[in-house]
Amino acid sequence: MAEALAHAGGVGRHAWPADGRCANCGTQLAGHWCHACGQRAADHHRSLRHLAYETVESLTHADGRLWHTLGLLALRPARLTRDYLIGRRASEIPPLRLFFVTLLLVFAFGSLFGGLHMNVHSTTPGDLAAATKAIDKVSIDGMPVLSAWLRTHLIRAVADPQAVLHNMSEWGERFAVLLLPLSALGLRMLFPFRRDVKLFDHMIFTMHSLSFAGFAWIAFVVSQKLLHLPSPLPALILLTMPVHLFAHMRGFYRTGVISTLFRMSLLAVFTFGIFVLLLSGLAAVSLGTLEE
Repeated sequence: MAEALAHAGGVGRHAWPADGRCANCGTQLAGHWCHACGQRAADHHRSLRHLAYETVESLTHADGRLWHTLGLLALRPARLTRDYLIGRRASEIPPLRLFFVTLLLVFAFGSLFGGLHMNVHSTTPGDLAAATKAIDKVSIDGMPVLSAWLRTHLIRAVADPQAVLHNMSEWGERFAVLLLPLSALGLRMLFPFRRDVKLFDHMIFTMHSLSFAGFAWIAFVVSQKLLHLPSPLPALILLTMPVHLFAHMRGFYRTGVISTLFRMSLLAVFTFGIFVLLLSGLAAVSLGTLEE
């Protein structure tokens, strides 16, 4: 039985376990995957050649879903979001995974091409004294405790600016994740009477939309810093963001042109507010985590 299934389609060149049982849970195998625990029916004692083959095979399979997802994300984003919500998910990369991968790439490219790792010179005693004198004048009306905290941490930041940048880099990814629920909440407020669209649907829309924005930003950085494309080509890449959002929003929510543009304007104001709020929070946390 094992030999027959090992040569059948689906398992490829991987040999079955000799006893025909799942190596993970011991269940008698009846197909290419264990029906009890889901592990692949294969003998995992292989040579380095087989390991290399399996790696290439896995990457090839992943690429099929990757290119399908990225193609729809770029050209037919509304269909990508709608397909996921109605259950057509086997050929797609899950939206949350896509968002996190995009987020990691954004921070990686930001670090490689300038980002938060700037050349920061050491503060001289004279500079520190001048900055301290200016910071001592910082005061928030009616909030003496907050004013004292801010002055203390600003002086530490001036003394060690590289530590501030390190903290911002470390906390930046965590704060960026907050874009998901906040943006989804903003979309929910833009469509208060749409009972056919739930908060979960807005969240999936947001994941796809932010993923495209992330890839567009990466393309902009690469075109400007690595490829050195002449102006205005890098700027045109950034213009794909509002164009894509318009097509995505109009296609998914099935709104008219004027209605979509109006909601995009409100969303831009809301997003700017979120951005300022998150930057303020990031700055506060970065200052607050400075060591004495």
